[in-house]
Amino acid sequence: MKNYLGQAVGLIGLVTAFLLILSAVSKESTIAGWRIRKMDILADLKDTPPSVALDSSETAILDSLDYTIATDTAQTAVGDIPVGEVDSSLFGQTIEDYSFGQDGLAQFFDAVDSISISGEKVRVAFFGDSFIEGDIFLGDLRDTLQTLWGGAGVGFVPMTSEVARFRRTYIQRYEKWRTFSIIHNDGNDIPLGIDGHVYLPDSEAFTHFEGTSQYACRNTAAWSDVRLFYKATEGARFVWQLKGGTPIEAPLPATTGRLSMWEHREDQRNITAFAARFPQPNGLLLYGASLESGPGIYMDNFSVRGNSGGKLCLIDHNMIQAFQQYQQYDLVILQFGLNAVTNSLRNIKWYRAELEKTFEHVRKAFPGVPVLVLSVPDRGGKVDGVLTTMISVPYIVQMQRDLARQHGFMFYDYYKGMGGYGSMVRLSEAHHPMLVNKDYTHLTHEGGRLMGLKFGALLEKIRQEH
Repeated sequence: MKNYLGQAVGLIGLVTAFLLILSAVSKESTIAGWRIRKMDILADLKDTPPSVALDSSETAILDSLDYTIATDTAQTAVGDIPVGEVDSSLFGQTIEDYSFGQDGLAQFFDAVDSISISGEKVRVAFFGDSFIEGDIFLGDLRDTLQTLWGGAGVGFVPMTSEVARFRRTYIQRYEKWRTFSIIHNDGNDIPLGIDGHVYLPDSEAFTHFEGTSQYACRNTAAWSDVRLFYKATEGARFVWQLKGGTPIEAPLPATTGRLSMWEHREDQRNITAFAARFPQPNGLLLYGASLESGPGIYMDNFSVRGNSGGKLCLIDHNMIQAFQQYQQYDLVILQFGLNAVTNSLRNIKWYRAELEKTFEHVRKAFPGVPVLVLSVPDRGGKVDGVLTTMISVPYIVQMQRDLARQHGFMFYDYYKGMGGYGSMVRLSEAHHPMLVNKDYTHLTHEGGRLMGLKFGALLEKIRQEH
């Protein structure tokens, strides 16, 4: 048998030499129409910190972005109402209020004050992507605010969930459901709910929600009220049960196309598990439930993996307003952008156009409700062979700030709040506990706890100052 070892070693040598030559190229380049990406096969062997200093041209670009608003005239018009200047040194340290009349924060904090004054429930609709799925960040933010402002229970819960196995704020089990969403709808025209999903039960479908006292879930282990949202073309019945209780059969009357709600309320906060079974669910659509207890704040997690924001337009205005009749949201939060981040600026124009439509849709769907835009967080990737902030991140942040200003929304610079340039990579250096997943895109539960506590403390600080 002929020995090819020499040829193999020679080929490896040629490939290595070629890669070393490419590694010596300082920037991305184009040869005969082919774009050659910057690479460095020795990057992991070099004693270079993962977050490198910007060169002067990059620093100038970021500085110009930071001061786009701060160097405006003392008052800049939004519509016909002037909105004040914001000092860029406060980006990430405060909420920028671009609402018409600059009363968005005051309106929300007035609602928060009503919790203790008149025993009200304050609800926040939190729309986002995979960054908050599984209640990462949002779970600890909710727990912090409920500890400060009152309330118990996780709030809105879906009938099924692809992240049920790693979510920590409650336990869920389910079987025999068909789920459609703004991302996966198979071309059907079934009306989607406020969380961007609709849940169709097959015969004997069931779902089970259970509180947990693990981790930092101080306020979601038990609750007193269960509210179930549904539509039914004909009358149906279902069986529900509390932990330690006996099964109870209850009717779900026909709704003639309208959203309706079934509710069970206990006198005290003693529900630790709730299960529902649907024996014969003909013509029944489920839209989720709400687990809650008394006056306080409730933050409903409407995350959809893979949604860059534009898909929200698939949720009909009428459906959102039907939910609003029951929920009466006092604040809407929009957190999107990770699915649009690349190492190129070519996506900015189309993404701005997408968010323009989304912001307009949200404003019409929630008339009079303050809206807070959380900018895209940091996202790490290889730039010229070095692991650091991906190129489009600060540009998307500024674009989102400009759109918030244009539409009269509030804005929080989550990118700066995380620490700015290179922050995701810096957070990844913490190993005990790990704060960032190895995709340099998503926080771990521990990283979400850090950011959730930080943002919760910021909200309380701003409230105290108002």
